[in-house]
Amino acid sequence: MTGSSTSPVSAPAAPLASFRTPASARYLSLFALIFISLVTLMMIGFAAALFYSRQWGFGAFVGGLGIFMSALDGYVLRDLAGRWGLRAAIYKDHVVLNLPADRSLIHRPGAQHLSIPYSDIKAIETRLEAYPSLGMENLQRAYVLVPKQGEPVFLFEDRAIGTTLETSMYGKIADAIVARADVPMRDLGMVEGKGGFLSAWGAHAPDWAAPSLPLARQLRIWRHVALTGSLATSLVVFALLLNALFK
Repeated sequence: MTGSSTSPVSAPAAPLASFRTPASARYLSLFALIFISLVTLMMIGFAAALFYSRQWGFGAFVGGLGIFMSALDGYVLRDLAGRWGLRAAIYKDHVVLNLPADRSLIHRPGAQHLSIPYSDIKAIETRLEAYPSLGMENLQRAYVLVPKQGEPVFLFEDRAIGTTLETSMYGKIADAIVARADVPMRDLGMVEGKGGFLSAWGAHAPDWAAPSLPLARQLRIWRHVALTGSLATSLVVFALLLNALFK
């Protein structure tokens, strides 16, 4: 009678570093979605009541606001999906990327789940992207992985650059990939796209091969970004004051 022997199965190696959107940012997006959805439902209900009482003009106005808010719901839902689903894991010899389709609110990349050996990475490219709208300027920094063979991969974007609402987590992921793969981070400068309406509807990003803006134009954009950031901060402070006064 011969005995059988079994060899132990080794557990998968743990990543050297893992990245995910901070819980605070994810739950803030979730709260915003719930709040805006409730306001939308209230507006639609109010509009229906106005129509029932034959107040057609006011009902149409409130209904129009409800339609606008429902569109805003979709925008916030995309932001939430992008924040919730994006993950990156840095391993010894490769990087694993879980990239949801909504990781960008202006670019339209498809969802991708990738495991990329560092030996296949040529560089990480980054650029600032400005989107003017209604006299304001939205600035974000986009990142693209350039492989040695195949199509570039749009990774993610840090938003609200130059304001108190600035996010910088995704730059840390790009830095970690660059350091581990020992490849360059190519800064392509700054470009300006179409901002559409509040950078939410009708916005369009320039082609990735678009040349960088002249320095004078970049400096003007930075000034507009600073003014936009001051306005956003002032609105937040004003809302907090109103809340304190009417409690």
